[in-house]
Amino acid sequence: MKIISIALVLVTLALPCFADNAIEIHQPWARPSAPGAPAAGFMLILNRTGSADTLLDVSGSFAKRIELHQSLSVDGVMKMVHQRKGVSIPAGGELLLKPGSYHLMFMGLAQPFVVGEAYAVTLSFDQAGVIEVLVPVIAVEHGTDMAH
Repeated sequence: MKIISIALVLVTLALPCFADNAIEIHQPWARPSAPGAPAAGFMLILNRTGSADTLLDVSGSFAKRIELHQSLSVDGVMKMVHQRKGVSIPAGGELLLKPGSYHLMFMGLAQPFVVGEAYAVTLSFDQAGVIEVLVPVIAVEHGTDMAH
């Protein structure tokens, strides 16, 4: 069963998620979490359409709350700011969710995130509507592209 889980995670990382409306989701992933702690999720969202779209909401049954955050340095202190109105993705542009920038915060987890597991996340866009994406939990070493 573990081999199937690992294979599913590898396929999920290799293949982008496409919506009929040309919003593409590439390389979704999440970090493992400690018991009682939140987890963070990351991905690349491409807008291949001719008009701007906005990621308005994120949901999933595995967490009490999922929020879109931006990490900002305010007076020399890093803070996470909930993006309550969503984040706009320009026509032909992208939104990179990565550590130290925009990211998903999974709070009130039903169980800790463990490497090899994957969670279904629903992304809600203003124009594109709803896109389901499978977010695998992976171990990321510092110094790799995904750790930045």
